[in-house]
Amino acid sequence: MKISSLDMPSVVEALGKVKEELPEALAIEEVMTGLKTWHNPINRFCVIRLHRTADPKKRTKEWVDKTRAGMDTANWLREYELVWEALNGRPVYQDQWSSEFHVSKSSLGWNPQLVVGRGWDFGLYPACIFAQLFPHSRLIVLREAVGEDIDTERFIYEVDRLSNEWFPGAKFREFVDPTGKNRVGTDGRTYTKLLTSKPLRAKQIHLGANAPAQRRTAVIDFLKDNVRGLPCFLVDPSCEVLIKGFNGGYMYAYHQGTLKSHPEKNIFSHIHDACQYICSKVRTVDMRAGVATVKPLEPRYGGRVPAPQEVPANG
Repeated sequence: MKISSLDMPSVVEALGKVKEELPEALAIEEVMTGLKTWHNPINRFCVIRLHRTADPKKRTKEWVDKTRAGMDTANWLREYELVWEALNGRPVYQDQWSSEFHVSKSSLGWNPQLVVGRGWDFGLYPACIFAQLFPHSRLIVLREAVGEDIDTERFIYEVDRLSNEWFPGAKFREFVDPTGKNRVGTDGRTYTKLLTSKPLRAKQIHLGANAPAQRRTAVIDFLKDNVRGLPCFLVDPSCEVLIKGFNGGYMYAYHQGTLKSHPEKNIFSHIHDACQYICSKVRTVDMRAGVATVKPLEPRYGGRVPAPQEVPANG
């Protein structure tokens, strides 16, 4: 069993524009800016990672803007940033997503006066994202949990544990695959039934949009909006799988030289399905925790959320 998730950082950590992909548990030597080396312990080869920033002329914004003109995000990330999760395809949100704009430079705090929405996707790689809807329809994605080699019931137990650890005393709303009321887990119970049972005991379950195109459009609506220059979709840097998916892992793959009409099913697609379920319905749900006045911790704006439209827990 593996749960890919991170504890809430207690300190503010800077986040680079593009996170380097480096091997773990190896001694890495930084020879100079843009040049790193290490030794492969298996074949003992010396590996050299040469980034464009090794050339001072290629560090400037002017050079980047000129070189990147007319180049899609996936090719730029592969060829110049050495980001290999930008796979052989077209990123689903290529024209709307910007890591620099949509990923927070520091860990995001949660607001106890707002409901925490949990977006779920079930199956072989179950996934869950945790988000809050702030005033002015700003969706703040706080955490993620991605399961690997774990059954749905056990994954739900882990999400319940993490929920209590990360958001003590919070109220939750569930946003799920609309087929979850019919699909069953290994013990014959439907996924929505599993959520309403121990230990989660979900009180309100909202079914995400059914049409894939509608769900992706809902994400795009958040990505393209801003409030006074602040993004309406902001992701905590700990959500590594979700971010890598936005950077190119969640993509339309090529087949015989033509892009497929549906995104590739891979490790990134599950967390992005969970993201789509919450984006497609969160604006129709009252995400306040039952208090009269909401004073958001981040962003620092006041306001009201849309009028509520509740869906029974039985889907």
